[in-house]
Amino acid sequence: MTSNGRCALCDGTMPPATSEQRRSYCSNACRQRAYRRRVTVSTATPVTRQNVRVLSNLPAARDTFIGRQQELSKLDQLLRRHRLVTLVGSAGAGKTRLALEAAGRLRRGRTDRVLLVALGEITASRDVMPALADALGVTVQSDEPLRDTVVETLVNMKVLVVLDNCEHLLDTCAELTDVLLNRCPGVRVLATSREALWITGEVSFHVEGLPVPSTDRDMVTMAAPRSEAVKLFVARARERKPDFRLTLDDTAAVALLCARLEGMPLAIELAARWVQLLPVTAICDRMDEPLELLTLGCRKSPSRQSSLREAIDWSYQLLQPDEQFALRRLSVFDGGFDLAAANEVCSSERSAEPVLDVLSRLQAKSLLAAIPGTTRFRQLETIRLHAREKLLAAGELDVAYEALARWFTDLSDVLITAPLSMPADVQHKLDNHVDSLLGTVEWAADRADERLLLLTAALADCTARRGLLGQARVMLRDALRRPSTRDDYRCVALNHAARFAAGQGDHAEAAELSAEASRLVRDIGQPALVMSSRSTLAAVQQSSGEWEASVENNTECLRVAELLGEPLARATALVDLARTALSLGKHERAEKNVMSALPISRASGVPARIASALNTRGAVALVQGDLDEATHAFQEALRMDGLNPLTAPDALEGLAVVALTRGQAERALRLEATGRAMRRSVGVVPNPFWAEKVAGAMRTARLMLPVARAEAAAIPLTAADTEAFIQDEVWLDRTEAAFDSLDDHERRVVALLASGLTNQQIANRLNVSVRTVASRLQRLRDKLGLQSREDIAAWGAERAIG
Repeated sequence: MTSNGRCALCDGTMPPATSEQRRSYCSNACRQRAYRRRVTVSTATPVTRQNVRVLSNLPAARDTFIGRQQELSKLDQLLRRHRLVTLVGSAGAGKTRLALEAAGRLRRGRTDRVLLVALGEITASRDVMPALADALGVTVQSDEPLRDTVVETLVNMKVLVVLDNCEHLLDTCAELTDVLLNRCPGVRVLATSREALWITGEVSFHVEGLPVPSTDRDMVTMAAPRSEAVKLFVARARERKPDFRLTLDDTAAVALLCARLEGMPLAIELAARWVQLLPVTAICDRMDEPLELLTLGCRKSPSRQSSLREAIDWSYQLLQPDEQFALRRLSVFDGGFDLAAANEVCSSERSAEPVLDVLSRLQAKSLLAAIPGTTRFRQLETIRLHAREKLLAAGELDVAYEALARWFTDLSDVLITAPLSMPADVQHKLDNHVDSLLGTVEWAADRADERLLLLTAALADCTARRGLLGQARVMLRDALRRPSTRDDYRCVALNHAARFAAGQGDHAEAAELSAEASRLVRDIGQPALVMSSRSTLAAVQQSSGEWEASVENNTECLRVAELLGEPLARATALVDLARTALSLGKHERAEKNVMSALPISRASGVPARIASALNTRGAVALVQGDLDEATHAFQEALRMDGLNPLTAPDALEGLAVVALTRGQAERALRLEATGRAMRRSVGVVPNPFWAEKVAGAMRTARLMLPVARAEAAAIPLTAADTEAFIQDEVWLDRTEAAFDSLDDHERRVVALLASGLTNQQIANRLNVSVRTVASRLQRLRDKLGLQSREDIAAWGAERAIG
């Protein structure tokens, strides 16, 4: 054996001796490699540490490097200040390409040599040192281990060593790096790995996906061509199809594709290869199964880079069994999860490790990401889909979803025990896991699970809070068609469906659903459900103007709430009674009820509940002639719940009536139009009393203005301007402020648009492309705060721009 028990070639640990024979190498492979090197040395000029040529072995780039300029600048700064920087990121994030680009730029500046040590195809730890020696150009010396030869060669050199793909050889790479940094003061190391090396002095630089453009219809045309992700797609598409051009129709599809692939360069490049065979829109349509589509790799690429599935599987195979188990189970979460949810699906006799410890290891290995500013985690969608395949293959899908269904059922049980008093933290938790709840509902539907109705009601509740009442009604309608043995679950679903139908003005369906819930609850006899059903029936009656009947049911609801000691249910009944009293002209009673409800609503911590009570307070103050109090209440409601389309319209309409009362007709029309547009976006209708009051005020406002001016005023504020109005209480009318800022080209476009020309006709008149016209219209929308070309045309016509 060698004197230090190490292999003379690779410096690896020697195996136990089987005879008295002295051994210099750990294996026959190292013995043969050493022999070949001795032959090379005997027939050529020896390459030793004394005559190593100062060269670099970075491969020449074969395609254009796209984007990442901020990352390159940051890396340049880090490599100036630190001797070890590790690029950490998930499969396909572009770590290798970024490292090569950064190293190439550094080579042209402040270093003697850049050495690339590609570890992707190396499987044995003993081959790492020979790979570095090969890159350096040194050969084994008969009188010393290879590690000493390499170290003594590098000791007086200024070198950047790029260790690429360290994740499967972490311990060896960490040990090698430690030796180089300790013994070679001129050496710096730039490593790429899916996990940090975890040694002293290391700076981890996380490599994320490329920035993706907004997929908003109004912004995508302008934003997409500037996006680094879209630029990468276009560049790689042109390598396959040189005449490829990003048309207007393709722009939205490419933006959506890049967003769905979360900006991951490998996935985008693999998708771009398909432009030879498929239109961009067809490629985007197939992104529901990205692992199936993104498999068209290069012939010379390592196997893990030939497809997205192989790249991710490489990471999966490096995991410990408990990490693989957790990653599979976590794939049932769509859109993120918190620690409590992860505990439910990952706890098992097969995984004794604390879940938080496993999550931290998966995060360190770039297979999970912490959501900034929260205590939640998420998987990249491509990683989640791969893990889901593994979950199916392991036969664990039903077990994982059963655990998730139990967790959601426990959370949703409040819809039975306290249906009008859902705590803010439960609501928040359900909202944060709404995508996973949808997956659980679909799983339960496929298996005719008895919990389907309760889970669907919880999902519909979350969906409605986002303003999607139509979707909420559809999912409840589908679930209610299925047979159920749980009358309490059915009653909850019926009450939700009735409320949403009433909110959208479907009085017949709302009445039918609430009547069935009332019949059912009589048999159940559970006080909390009785209270909920009476409250729902009252809401349905309010929506159709049956004020006296509504009072009777809300009064009973209030009685039961007080009996059960449910303060939030009591507040709900009081707010509804205040609205009814207001509609009946009983203003003092309305004020008393809403003032009793407000403190309870504030204590709930639920923004929508607080805003609803404040809107009712504002309406009462308005009819009492207290404009200052009404203004304060409506503005506080907007600040509390923002642009929630279920509460903001009432506040905006209330402020519109206040504005009219103060003689501000244009302001009134603008605010009312904004509220009406929000209602229309979700299909919500006001109760008859409020609808008539607002409509009457707006009729008066229109009579106060010339027709053209009234039409121009009745253009909704943009979301940005509405948000600014809410936050700062500053009235923004950008159309007036921007009038003088229009240049000649913009005024010409407005004039042609006002005359009724199409975009193509305007392009012909101005001798420009249709895309240029679209870009100018987008700038005009942004500058004027208008929402559509029709709004710009009306604005221009009213001002006779020509």
